[in-house]
Amino acid sequence: MFVITFYSYKGGVGRTMSLVNVASELAKRGRKVLVIDFDLEAPGIPSFEQFSASESRKGIVDYVSEYMETSVAPDVRDFIVDAQLDMQGAKAPLWVLPAGRNDQHYGTKLSSIDWQDLYQTRSGYLLFEDLKQQIADDKRGFDYILIDSRTGHTDVGGICTRQLADAIAFMFFPNRQNISGLKTIVDEIRSDPLVEAKRTRMFFCPSNVPDLDDEEGILRSMLDDAAKELGYDEAAATIRHYNSMSLVGQRVFVIDRPKTKLAAEYRRLTETLMSSNIEDREGVLLNLQKMSEDLRSKARKDTKGRIVRSFNLEEITADLEKINAKHDHDGEICWLMAAVYSKLGDFANEMEALGGAIKAGFNVQKAHLRRALMLLSLSRHEEAKEDLLDVLNSTETAPTDLRSAIEAIKSLDPDWITIVEEAPMLELLAPEDVGIISAALQSDERAVTLAARLLERAYSEAEGSNARLHSDLIISLISSGQFQKAMDLICANREQLLSHLDIADTFNYAMADWGQNGIPSVDLFERALALADTPSDYLGANYFQCLALASAITDAPNRALNFLNTAREKTQQGTIFSCWTYLTRRRTAMLSDLDAMEAAIKSGEINPPVIYRNRKIKTAH
Repeated sequence: MFVITFYSYKGGVGRTMSLVNVASELAKRGRKVLVIDFDLEAPGIPSFEQFSASESRKGIVDYVSEYMETSVAPDVRDFIVDAQLDMQGAKAPLWVLPAGRNDQHYGTKLSSIDWQDLYQTRSGYLLFEDLKQQIADDKRGFDYILIDSRTGHTDVGGICTRQLADAIAFMFFPNRQNISGLKTIVDEIRSDPLVEAKRTRMFFCPSNVPDLDDEEGILRSMLDDAAKELGYDEAAATIRHYNSMSLVGQRVFVIDRPKTKLAAEYRRLTETLMSSNIEDREGVLLNLQKMSEDLRSKARKDTKGRIVRSFNLEEITADLEKINAKHDHDGEICWLMAAVYSKLGDFANEMEALGGAIKAGFNVQKAHLRRALMLLSLSRHEEAKEDLLDVLNSTETAPTDLRSAIEAIKSLDPDWITIVEEAPMLELLAPEDVGIISAALQSDERAVTLAARLLERAYSEAEGSNARLHSDLIISLISSGQFQKAMDLICANREQLLSHLDIADTFNYAMADWGQNGIPSVDLFERALALADTPSDYLGANYFQCLALASAITDAPNRALNFLNTAREKTQQGTIFSCWTYLTRRRTAMLSDLDAMEAAIKSGEINPPVIYRNRKIKTAH
């Protein structure tokens, strides 16, 4: 059970309207909600048609009056009214504890209650503690108690905000009178030891805000002043003024007009309030998502380069500990907790949370992978390998995660190719996903045969209609020494190639022909150069590397060296395909290939590794 008090310093800000919509939204989401009308001087809950069942029924005033007469706390069940919400044909349960029976005796009963005397001499504090406990023990199992509190400085307001509330939603219009008046109340509540001990959450919601152009920044200035003076970083929601006759009719917008902007604002307020309730699973998920976003977006550096955060790390850590104690069996919550711990740099708790996700069966392979990468960073290689094997040996692993696991296992086991070959997901990959995996294999000459096999199967399943698979397969076939296959895939014969208009296919055919016959065909490389586009800033390092090799073969070494220099300039971080080795390379390896090419061009002995390593294998066979 989670108690939220709605409070405003002044009337007319839409406090009751907000409470009714939040209550209805919670009921729509399957929560059991009890609304308590504690605005005893001007009860507003029954005026809404959906809550009209509570009209003229016994309530808080009658409850307290009966106690004062008998000194025995009444049974609260006798005062709770069932008010079924009509959700456009469907029914949703919701309950109301009204202010009281609104008859000719109501005013007399209310005025006869001396709240100070009740608390000082009649154990009023214990009376309301008992009320709260009775509600908590009710067999209906209320999830939320929403209290509509009186405005201004009142004894009743103190009961609602300090004693009963787990969270308070402060509703206010952004003007000086509301802000300064509310600040006094907020400061008093914050300084109350009971509030501090309970860690009552406080939410601030500007309401009835003009929905107009703020050309002179007046509204923005008042909202900034409110945040500064009331001590909050971000509003729980902003409820804007809404012109509609539905307001006159006191319609519940989240039920009657759910697609309006106003209904969306009430839903946002609902979710923000839910996020503070550790008992509400959906609320916890919302809270963790918000934490993760805040940790990512609210950290900045000051002028001295120090990290400055606009959130309370102690509060976040305390919340995470409570969430973990309550929901350590929930895989999705553990997964999101791990993400928050990751942003906090708390590796120990992140790994523990990932373990919880794995144990609960949520995002198991992703959790294994994330934990493996963390263990690798901590040099705990054997544990990391165990997690990676779980990823590689599963049929549930996503293609991107499989690729990451392959990249990681490379650094842990010299026999990684054998491990990867046995991965069951390789045979289950959709054609469009094979390229993701082949790219990881294409970086090692020992794995290119496997890459070619996967690509051949995918290309066949796609019935030759995938241009990217076509290109990747040609490269893998050449890289693995299957030169004739590559040539046949590109075109039927050499004559047909010479009329071909694609430079990539022409260059690849020339390289495959070189590998197949042992000597480069100058006319093929000349054809590739003839198809070359005008050099452009948009062309990458590999393009100019290919032009350099083609130029060297056609006896233009100076031009080849110029192309090599351009290729060096365009070599960036990340993976780059090298036509010297027919492998994907990182920047350092690519620069090394370019250096090797330069040395070969200058010496006049040009023998690319992709040619001699595969010719050597053929000769050995």
